[in-house]
Amino acid sequence: MDSRTTTNITSKSDPVSSPADNTIVANSTTKSGTTTSSTSKSDLASGTADKSLTDRTQDSGSHGSTSKPALASGTADKSLTNRTQDPGSHNYVPDPYLDKLLGFCDWGNTEYADYYRHGGFHPVDLGDVLGEDGRFRVVHKLGYGGQGTVWLCRDNVSKKWRAVKIMAAHSSTADCSHMKALELFDGASPDELEANGIQLPLEHFWIEGPNGRHLCFVLPWLGPEILDVPRYYCHVPELVKDVCFRLVMALKFIHSRGLCHGDFRPANVLFRLVDGVDEWEEEAILKLLGEPVLVPVERIIGPGVPRYLVQPAEIKYTAGVCSSKIAVIDFGVSYSASQPQADGTGIPMAYASPELLFNRHDALGFHSDVWALGVTLLQVRVGMQPFDQHDEEDPLEVLECMERTVGPIQEPYRSIWRGMDGKFVNSRDENGEPLDDDSWKDESLMATVSTEDEERYRRTIFRECGSSNMLHYCMRMPNPMSLIKEEAAEITNKAAADPGRMPGWEDRKKSTPDSRPKGVQHVIPKEEVDQLFDLLLKIFRWQTAERATLDEIANHEWFGGRNWSQGHVERPREEAHDSGAIRTVWESWTFCRGWMALGLRTGASRVMAFLFWGLGEIGKTISAVVIAMRGRDA
Repeated sequence: MDSRTTTNITSKSDPVSSPADNTIVANSTTKSGTTTSSTSKSDLASGTADKSLTDRTQDSGSHGSTSKPALASGTADKSLTNRTQDPGSHNYVPDPYLDKLLGFCDWGNTEYADYYRHGGFHPVDLGDVLGEDGRFRVVHKLGYGGQGTVWLCRDNVSKKWRAVKIMAAHSSTADCSHMKALELFDGASPDELEANGIQLPLEHFWIEGPNGRHLCFVLPWLGPEILDVPRYYCHVPELVKDVCFRLVMALKFIHSRGLCHGDFRPANVLFRLVDGVDEWEEEAILKLLGEPVLVPVERIIGPGVPRYLVQPAEIKYTAGVCSSKIAVIDFGVSYSASQPQADGTGIPMAYASPELLFNRHDALGFHSDVWALGVTLLQVRVGMQPFDQHDEEDPLEVLECMERTVGPIQEPYRSIWRGMDGKFVNSRDENGEPLDDDSWKDESLMATVSTEDEERYRRTIFRECGSSNMLHYCMRMPNPMSLIKEEAAEITNKAAADPGRMPGWEDRKKSTPDSRPKGVQHVIPKEEVDQLFDLLLKIFRWQTAERATLDEIANHEWFGGRNWSQGHVERPREEAHDSGAIRTVWESWTFCRGWMALGLRTGASRVMAFLFWGLGEIGKTISAVVIAMRGRDA
């Protein structure tokens, strides 16, 4: 589930008041220096936990709680499966200022506790049971977001582990976007959806609670986001391309139903788990995820606030329980291609197409998803976002990156930019004043980037590799990985043996005698960079009609004929390929230039770029000396 948060700094003179009947005070890190207190499930078992957590007694107005023995004996508190409320208590009043406080305080990687109020989140204790006849028993927490929380539950009917998403009461409507997505995919079987990389709720039910009536969705238990793929697997190109191809096929299936996803990005794509994990015993699950860590809420007034918050569990890639199959989730802002969103989709600017960036919402459609797909492919393969800079919500910075990558801004966006009082840096006189003529209409000139400065920078920095485009240059830079050489080699071997699984590995960094083991970087071979760059330039086009179609993307040479089988027959593996070079970090100091290159604008940034260029040259010299010494010793 998407766990995006927004922050808002609050001054002491502008306190935030919450409903009096749901007042909360938690042990959280604040400006006054109070430290976060957290408790694990094992602490509860050993009796060392905060007494407020182990004492299960509450006043008559508290929401119910049930211990494991009670669940086992079948005497669970009925209030857990059907929490009751005063008929007049469902009085949620939207408070944009208060809603923005989610994530402001340090709750130990948990949601902000004030979301538990009338119309807000449903309070959940570990051990609670949900659904008809207490079908789903809560064992761990998987995540949270602006619309609710997600819990790992044991399904007492199927005997499998499921993810149960409990929507906030104010988001629980029969016509909510998740229900609309179910309607749009009506007629598609769960097997068909899974085969095409789509995950919708398997079923849904309603529960009543002290904060309102909540819609609950039941989904398979899924793995982590695909965001970290380049950190661990970029040196295994065939495996990463398999994942990327599945992204294309998933989006193609979504579009075949007349639906635009609207928020297609790595945060909304998860890996599926390998077969059998969802049937493991609870002991094995807790060993995989770790015991739940609890953050106590010290003072509670009202039944709608939980006694503690639970930190979300994390499946680590080292465990090797993720398959290479994907699941596209979160259709919360999806829309019919024939009815574009009048107010946009809310996708972050780093993934937003030009029509979204310039608020031309009537022009949204399949092509907008294709643009987001291009950014996602680059991020998954290379580990970089071409349009994400220091302030990804600053349209000027995003537009600068677009011009450096796609080329000068085209109409109708030039006129829109001028109407927004946007500056055209190449249409100025010798004193830097804007020219009072039509020079700004020249589509061969960048609007936000000085042609002279850009050409000078490229001649100086790009001479060594011959790249003619900033994006191409950055793609050729070494990609820092969160691995050491032995771990990278283990992953390579396992990927070759089982291409259907994201390989796990032994974490040697913790056991190595060297307190600071040397990490590795991966350099993508130039031939692959050229192919991927060609594909991206076909996607990143100002004009929507000029962008590549999904069929053209799937048939591009970068995918190596994967579309030959349309995903129904295993594709033939190439006998040999250049997977790129792996080197230790100290052997190459050049990667810093690549990560800075797209966002360079100020003189100070250029000075830093030249500095890193010099360090890169020094690094090459040191590497040459080391290689020579190794050869002499041999």
